[in-house]
Amino acid sequence: MSAATGADQDRVVGCVVRGGDDPAALLLDAVGRSSAPLAGALAGRRGRRAVVAVVLAQPAPVPPGLVTAAVDLLLDNGFADVVVGSALRTADRDRGYESLDALAAAAGHTGRTTAGHRYDVVDLDELTEPADVPPGSVLHGRQVSQAWARAEVRIVLCRSVTDAVDGYAGALDALLLAAPSVPGADPADVATDLLLHYPPTLVIVDAAVSSHGPDGRHLLSELDTGALVAATDALRLDVVLAGLQGEDPAASRLVQRALTRTRPAAGLVVGDLTPFPGWVRAHPLVRDAARHAGASSNLARVLAAATGGPDAGSTGGDPVLNALRGLLTPMVAAADDPVARGALVGLLGAAAAVAQQVEGWTTTMAKDRVARVVVPLGFDPAQWTAASYDELPDVLGDLDAVLDGVPDVPGPIRWRLLDRSVVFETSRVIEAPFTDFVARVDVAEGISLMADYLGGRRVAVSTDGGGRSVRQAERNLYLPQPNYLAHWGGLPIDVCKIELVQRDQARHALHWRTVHSPNGSATYDDGTLAFTDVGGGRTRLSVRGRQLFTLPAFWEAVDLDRVPEVRNDLVEDAYRRFFSITFDNLQAQYEGRESRIGREPEDDGPLVTQTVKALVDLASQWLSDQRPGWAGVPAPPAPEVDVHGFRHFRGSPGVAR
Repeated sequence: MSAATGADQDRVVGCVVRGGDDPAALLLDAVGRSSAPLAGALAGRRGRRAVVAVVLAQPAPVPPGLVTAAVDLLLDNGFADVVVGSALRTADRDRGYESLDALAAAAGHTGRTTAGHRYDVVDLDELTEPADVPPGSVLHGRQVSQAWARAEVRIVLCRSVTDAVDGYAGALDALLLAAPSVPGADPADVATDLLLHYPPTLVIVDAAVSSHGPDGRHLLSELDTGALVAATDALRLDVVLAGLQGEDPAASRLVQRALTRTRPAAGLVVGDLTPFPGWVRAHPLVRDAARHAGASSNLARVLAAATGGPDAGSTGGDPVLNALRGLLTPMVAAADDPVARGALVGLLGAAAAVAQQVEGWTTTMAKDRVARVVVPLGFDPAQWTAASYDELPDVLGDLDAVLDGVPDVPGPIRWRLLDRSVVFETSRVIEAPFTDFVARVDVAEGISLMADYLGGRRVAVSTDGGGRSVRQAERNLYLPQPNYLAHWGGLPIDVCKIELVQRDQARHALHWRTVHSPNGSATYDDGTLAFTDVGGGRTRLSVRGRQLFTLPAFWEAVDLDRVPEVRNDLVEDAYRRFFSITFDNLQAQYEGRESRIGREPEDDGPLVTQTVKALVDLASQWLSDQRPGWAGVPAPPAPEVDVHGFRHFRGSPGVAR
């Protein structure tokens, strides 16, 4: 990324207009002042088409007055067509809305502007087209809104709100309306790719009346802030909005992710940038606790639906959700008080701890229930020269010297330590003719066939004459290794690699080296997977590599290096299990059998309120036992059976759990 020029620094890219509680009037005031962002978005656009994406999510939608003022402004400036669009998301359904029309009606949209122009709020998800993005993008092979993709001018309207998990929800969060949700993907990845490949022309934030407090996005707490913010760059706008709210821009995971891949637009933001007086932000302790609880997608959905509400025009009345709302909403509303905040943080933390144990049980005992993931490549393979790929066999050949002198053993693995990492070799010979095996199993896909693979992305950098990948870049995610570490908060293994594929008549090999671990879960995960013809209609499958994964804090403190007799047994057992399953998977691929763990991700299934209620009940029980003086944490009700088949019940006081 190059440094901004002097001309860029002097260019006006945003404005903050203050002085009223009517967002429509503030918009017209900004136009009257010839605001550069607004003027630039409208200049030379006569006869063209604009799309206005509007946040309608309750309880803090963009007010209809701002929407109709924007429509009138665009039409009066010669636009031939203006489409107002939004989308019904899972979070809206969770709060009781079954259609976009119901959501628009609840927000007060009548379909007619102040000037008498007719408009409809269209569903941006209704008509889509394949995303025109690079193969490393999380949107590759996915859909985007056709209206958004084809519009000459794209405008986003959102509202100034706080968010318990991300500090605030601004332009990047609203930009997610431009594409259907991608189950299994991190919204931060989706928002960043939309910013890079389908950016808005203009973003406008209604801050005339904001919603602040511990979670203003889900629990309406209005504050007259008397402002409107506009910018030609969504990331720059979020940085400005965070400043007005007295928040760190990177408190938002969406903004934090975008900042790792691009910079906010350089230039001036004119107007009064002083923070909003009287603003109450989402406290960092609440944010961290909510983020830990939200690591469980089921728990995150229910907590969001049970904060605030019931909303205007919503339907349904899940009694379990209503009971959770009666517990959670008062605690969130009072969380600016230190004592009440402590109770909320304790409740969320305890619920997160219970959810972690459920996740640990799923990881070790029910891998078919683990949700698969969708990720971008996570790095630019072009930053590595061709020589960096081609030298991999020689670089990895250095592992041979490390294993020299380690005798062949009766068991399936030879290994030794190198600076705390494990250098290993393991193999299996299977009954499969080599030519048949490599015809059915491409070694270039070998990593995705290994044990406990959750998902990833592979991009060819160069190919051979037959179109087969030779140099490639890959990102892979696996369950925590060994699996039992999930009970202690062990991270999924998330690694980005550069790779080289070699093929000859008797051996196919994939060589890889880890160049980045997005979540810090690995220092080394390097190796070679080889398929070798050993004659007699048999093929040897072998893996040689070096691995060093990050341990949870508990196991780091234990420091098993001081007890090698225990460490060695654990290492051998972990590698034996993992590569035994890996070789099983490779053989299954050859035989045409399915071997991958997990289930396809989804984000629109029913709310599992009963399971989450059981988790919150256990958390409430623990919290009231540990801190009986904390108010607002009622005793849990009668025992319930969750979706995993566990019955949760309250024990007698003083009974060990």
